[in-house]
Amino acid sequence: MTGWMLGLIVVGGLIGLLVYVMGSRDRYEEMTEEEFEQEVKKKSLLGAAVTGLEGTLRKREATIMMEAKSRVERDATPSPGDPPKEKADSSSETRSRAQKTSLRSE
Repeated sequence: MTGWMLGLIVVGGLIGLLVYVMGSRDRYEEMTEEEFEQEVKKKSLLGAAVTGLEGTLRKREATIMMEAKSRVERDATPSPGDPPKEKADSSSETRSRAQKTSLRSE
């Protein structure tokens, strides 16, 4: 019973809020053309500032990502003086067995 009452109060409040918003006067109705243009200009400047800030942050993020990528590539690349580490595959094992066998027979 309490849940229904609470739901009814919430729905009534939402309907009342909707009626209030729809019935209120439009603030742009009372503005002169100059005031409207000034407000639009302020909003466009704010939008441009936010867009510029986002671009700057994205460039910084891209720089950090590129530095990390180059660091990983640099660490993964063996230095010129070190011989590459080879994995023992089946063909090299077969060759080494054949060499041992030939050495024994001699």
